[in-house]
Amino acid sequence: MNYHIGQILKEKTIISYLEEKGISPQKKSGDKTMYCCPIHSGDNDPSFVVYPVGYKGREYETYYCFGCHSGITLINLKCDLESVTKRECIKYFLKDVKIDTQDAIDSIISDAKKNKLGIEENNEVEFYLLLINATCRRHVSEACNNDEEEAEFFDKFLERVETIARANDVELLEGIYGILADGTSKRDIAYKKRKEEEEAGSLNWKI
Repeated sequence: MNYHIGQILKEKTIISYLEEKGISPQKKSGDKTMYCCPIHSGDNDPSFVVYPVGYKGREYETYYCFGCHSGITLINLKCDLESVTKRECIKYFLKDVKIDTQDAIDSIISDAKKNKLGIEENNEVEFYLLLINATCRRHVSEACNNDEEEAEFFDKFLERVETIARANDVELLEGIYGILADGTSKRDIAYKKRKEEEEAGSLNWKI
């Protein structure tokens, strides 16, 4: 979870997110950007401050509203502004965030060795769910060049994985991820070979 959130915060910015929502800054104060708070009403004197990367040593943008006291990351902002869960926020932003699967695994193992995770059953479910999702999305976006048929296959597959996650079947999720981690690389190779043969007119294939 820490790795995935870290990648989101490095690649996504609060200012870009607010711009996408049609929310413009009111003024600049040094390297800080100030807004009328989008979370609470009646903020006529801008009290919502976005701090730049590097502020207090952080590697991502942060914010704080001096009116409603909300803060501090992009994920917190989306949760408060859209009344969605943290998990929904993470899934939303992960759609186009680059995830290195091996780095994600190494990060989880490192945190576990430092006793930083405090793993409970639901936490393990979240970890495997994120890893499975990221692995599938990476495969579709990078290996398959956004092929619609391949993407549809993985969408249906991920729906089934969500059902398993809701049942808190950690052991099954772990097994699925193990197969994916080994299988996607082989699937990448097979996919590319089939595409080459198809383009040469020697094979009409279906996934």
